[in-house]
Formats: sequence, C-alpha cells, structure tokens
Amino acid sequence: MHETVIASSLLKIITEETAKQHKNLYVDEIHLKIGLLNCIEAQTVQGCFEILAENTRAEHAKMIIERLPLQGFCNDCQKNISITKRHFVCPLCQSGNVDWQGGNEMQITSIKVHEKKEEEKE
Repeated sequence: MHETVIASSLLKIITEETAKQHKNLYVDEIHLKIGLLNCIEAQTVQGCFEILAENTRAEHAKMIIERLPLQGFCNDCQKNISITKRHFVCPLCQSGNVDWQGGNEMQITSIKVHEKKEEEKE
C-alpha cells in the first residue's frame, strides 16, 4: 500500500513548510492534483493521511484531490485530445494510434492554513 508512504510524505512536507512560516500555523485544507495514470487511490490516501495527521498541525485538514485528464495527440485524426478514464483510444475517432503525454503527475497545489492563538490551543 504505497498510499501510506505518499500520505506520510505529504504530511512531512506540509508540517515542515507550515512550521517554517510560523509556529502557530495549522492546516485547514490541502489541494492535490494527481495524473490519471498515477496509480493512487484518492480515498486511501485521504484515510492514511487522516490517521497519520492525528496530533499534528494537520489533524483536521481536509484533502481535496483533483484527478488530471491524460493529454495526447491522435496520429490518425491529427487532433490534441484528453481523456478522463483509462480507455486509451482517441475519443474522436476511436483510434489507438495516440501519443500520450504525462499522466503520472502529483502536485500539492495549495495549502490553506490558519493561525491558532495561544488561548485556542487544546
């Protein structure tokens, strides 16, 4: 289950980055973009992250994941195309003669935080 390693790495990046900014910053939301070919199950990453984030500055953070479409060029109909499901043919002409680009991306696109005052701490 590589999702646990991914969730752990995300948590490390997020907590280190927020700690650099200010010691009282706590994470509200994490926005991720994941490529269509990236074999990551979004719900599993979210579940692992929730467990690993307990008692950290990201404990109550909401994870928002956007699955990126796969881009390609169809050599038969000469069109730029994109697909959102793993059905690897041109959606315009149904050709399998497509040059696919990317698909394995994973990016943290934003982290939404708030400052917790001393009296608010648990």
